[in-house]
Amino acid sequence: MDTRSQAARYYDLNPNFPNDLPFYEQLLPGKKSRVLELGCGTGRVLISLSSLCEHIHGIDLSEAMVSICRNKLRARGIPDSTARVEVGDITAFALGTQFDLVIAPFRVLQNLERDDHVDGLFQCIRRHLAPHGTCVLNAFNPYADAETIRRTWVSDEEKIEWEVPFADGKLTCSSVRARIDRDRMILYPEMVYRLQETNLVKDEARMQLVMRCYYPDQLRSLIESRGFTIVNAWGGYHNEPYGKGPELVIQFRETP
Repeated sequence: MDTRSQAARYYDLNPNFPNDLPFYEQLLPGKKSRVLELGCGTGRVLISLSSLCEHIHGIDLSEAMVSICRNKLRARGIPDSTARVEVGDITAFALGTQFDLVIAPFRVLQNLERDDHVDGLFQCIRRHLAPHGTCVLNAFNPYADAETIRRTWVSDEEKIEWEVPFADGKLTCSSVRARIDRDRMILYPEMVYRLQETNLVKDEARMQLVMRCYYPDQLRSLIESRGFTIVNAWGGYHNEPYGKGPELVIQFRETP
């Protein structure tokens, strides 16, 4: 089941995407590099990088998101030899090739609810990293300590996250903090998109999310426990110190 099918048509209108494109562009090893993007979605990052590397391959579980990405690639005349996307499980795939850079932008790692899926992700990363290659994973830096989040997360109140003009009206996106797994620190927000014209709701789409919390030391330990060596770590996309900024961004390679 594609849990993002309803909301896919509105996904690109989010004005709050991080300004991370220059960051990923600077990570490219060179014009001849091959890149793998896990959780490529509608192609926000993939399309930006496609003109700067030899080939980029994207995988995403959402058929609706991948369809939008393919349409964008066709509209821009980008051939399969340069950029290719497919529907697939980022925790269980085998492409039979390796890449110089593997990325999973905008907190894709946190969408993995089960421990065996996290294990599968790291196995796939190892299988597809070239000997000299690196991988970059990202998570948000939790806004409070675990006990505070456990106590305050759940709420029936809708919170407006953003609003943009759309056609003859506006599109709003709200969040509902539906539930939390207190033991594993997994948040389950629901995003609600509403298209409104003259105060009438013309369309509504909902998207259920899974957001697993990782604190700075936890994310480091997770990566190192899988047999990788951390190369760089940042607290965001503008050289914030790791653990001090809004994001947790770690670059790593396989330990020799």
